[in-house]
Amino acid sequence: MRKPDVQNIINKLNEMGAKKILLQLPDGLKPQAYDLFNALSRQFSVVISSGGFYGACDVGTYEMYSDVDCIVQLGHSIMPNVRYPKPIIFEEFFFENDLDLERISLDILSGYHNIGLLFSIQYMHLAAKVGDFLTGKGFHPIIGKQDERMAYPGQVIGCNFSSAHSISGEVDCYLVVSTGKFHAIGVQLSADKETFILDVNEMRIVSMKDETDRFLRKRYAKISRAVDAKNICVVADTKIGQYRIKLAELLMKQATSLGLNPILLKADDVKPSDYENLRCDAVVFTGCPRVSIDDEDKFSMPILTPPEFQSLFKIKSPGRYVMDEITAVDNMP
Repeated sequence: MRKPDVQNIINKLNEMGAKKILLQLPDGLKPQAYDLFNALSRQFSVVISSGGFYGACDVGTYEMYSDVDCIVQLGHSIMPNVRYPKPIIFEEFFFENDLDLERISLDILSGYHNIGLLFSIQYMHLAAKVGDFLTGKGFHPIIGKQDERMAYPGQVIGCNFSSAHSISGEVDCYLVVSTGKFHAIGVQLSADKETFILDVNEMRIVSMKDETDRFLRKRYAKISRAVDAKNICVVADTKIGQYRIKLAELLMKQATSLGLNPILLKADDVKPSDYENLRCDAVVFTGCPRVSIDDEDKFSMPILTPPEFQSLFKIKSPGRYVMDEITAVDNMP
């Protein structure tokens, strides 16, 4: 990964007349906090957010904006359809190592021709090279069109696979250029089509079928624990890019109609102790779906995504597991 373009950030801050800055860095980039803080502090009043965050949807609540003029977030791209109440500078990070793609075996892709090419944001430039590489080997890579939540064609995040959906009728399979498996599993489940990951760390292409099967077994085991739940906490996350209060209110009505005993919570942080103190039997979380999936072992009770809740109680019966995708959020009051 390249280092942030500090001068570019400073120029943008000067253009907007910003004085007080909140700096957000994902865990993988926090070692760069010292240099960046010192560089920006020569001209601005800077404070660093110590918390972790999931992306451009997770820039904090309105309260975080009250004492700053601008937020500088590293490593993510803007979500165009989110109404940010104050300016945010998204300093994107791209993987720029010169990889020898000829080392990668394409045998696993034999039998496929039209390949949906997707990527997580750090590997956008590499994905373009992979597309040329595939074309040179006789494949036909296709990059899908993103929806209004995403910044780039072909980009996927943990809650949005619109770039995959847009080309589902044109491709034989998908290839995700990334490192973590979550995005590729999401594509496999969301698009319901054979999906592979080009693992940049291991420099090989791997099928997601076995990983997806393991994921489903684990999720169904967790979901089934909520079948006898009575006291339900429906949570609306108050982060700017995850606020789905209308969905939370709909889930409240659905839970009530089933004879359950739901309560509606607003939260800007996910603390298992909060729900344990409420003695709830299950949580339905309308914020980032990775909380329900990545953090499930932290909770003593099942924590479900909205589609998981609706499927379990037969409000909707799609016949297969459905990923919770966020295409738009509600405006904060």
